[in-house]
Amino acid sequence: MRTMASPPSWHSTSVSTLADRSLPHPLATTGDHTPPRVVDIDTGVVMVVTDLHGNLPLYERYRDVFLELHRQGLAQTLIFTGDLIHSEGMGTADGSLEIILDLIELEAALDSRLVILLGNHEMPHIYHVPLAKGRFVYTPQFEALLGPHREAVLDFFRRRPFFVRTGAGVTICHAGAFPEAGDPGSMDRLRAFSHARILSEVREELADVHRPALRTAIEEATQTPYSELADLYCGVDTIEDPRYDDYLVGALAGFRDDFRLLWSALFSQNEHAGAMGTYTDQVRNLLMDLSRDYRPQRALVTGHIGCRNGHRIVASGLHLRVASGAHAHPYESAKYLLFDAGQTIGKTKDLLQGLGSVFQE
Repeated sequence: MRTMASPPSWHSTSVSTLADRSLPHPLATTGDHTPPRVVDIDTGVVMVVTDLHGNLPLYERYRDVFLELHRQGLAQTLIFTGDLIHSEGMGTADGSLEIILDLIELEAALDSRLVILLGNHEMPHIYHVPLAKGRFVYTPQFEALLGPHREAVLDFFRRRPFFVRTGAGVTICHAGAFPEAGDPGSMDRLRAFSHARILSEVREELADVHRPALRTAIEEATQTPYSELADLYCGVDTIEDPRYDDYLVGALAGFRDDFRLLWSALFSQNEHAGAMGTYTDQVRNLLMDLSRDYRPQRALVTGHIGCRNGHRIVASGLHLRVASGAHAHPYESAKYLLFDAGQTIGKTKDLLQGLGSVFQE
């Protein structure tokens, strides 16, 4: 779980005012093809792996464990819950790009047997906005590595689903429940979410006459020349580059209601946000909504937040949090989860028998 200087907080009032003036609301849809944001898995054994944060050797362990289980007919679907990129400083080189390129190939080979969810560390790259923890900014290093792989990687990120529902009654997502999960229509908006629509609408409605003024407003808000921001966060070093205003487009996209909704879902503070009773209600709301037109969802499984000994149950027994990499304390306590997607669970704690470790012989 990481925080970002999100557009609503770091932008000056002048940026917000210009955004409202130049980009009318409400917006029409563009009719683009939107990948499914909710994936259903009704049968077979599922292996769940959470936040790996650029740890290539650990990723390869989990991948190879699954492929062997798959070869033996003991597991049918591999799910990564997001945050595959951005090293957390575990003493290994940042293998973020290598992980994503390998997954692009693996997805082509396994098709629906591999599900990779969007995490809060991937989302900023879709919108070309910074992700930071304190003074450390994650995004520039990964952007600099993309090179000729940029469009393939960003397309891969844009196609990611947000939720997995299973016949077992287990829902899987990146972070957990979030306040808007109980608001009418919020989950329907996430089901139909389109990054392409948001970005294309901003680009189409961003009149050339407003671009210099908006760049200046961003410079004033960040105390940084816009050319440096474009270079740092988008890998663009000249105003002639057609991607020069990608950073500006992403900043303006941050004012859109759908962007804010997805931001809340992926960056949720979960049980750390306030009273546990409140978070428990959010989990119930999320599971109830995802039970519509499907089998009842009884338990939530995510990563996103650190766990001592690799896992913990929160939200009055409704939410199992699993740490497969950087969020496991100690590191060697990292876990993956196996469960039968076609076998209805009784309680969340029943999943604990499916926890495994790649650190054990």
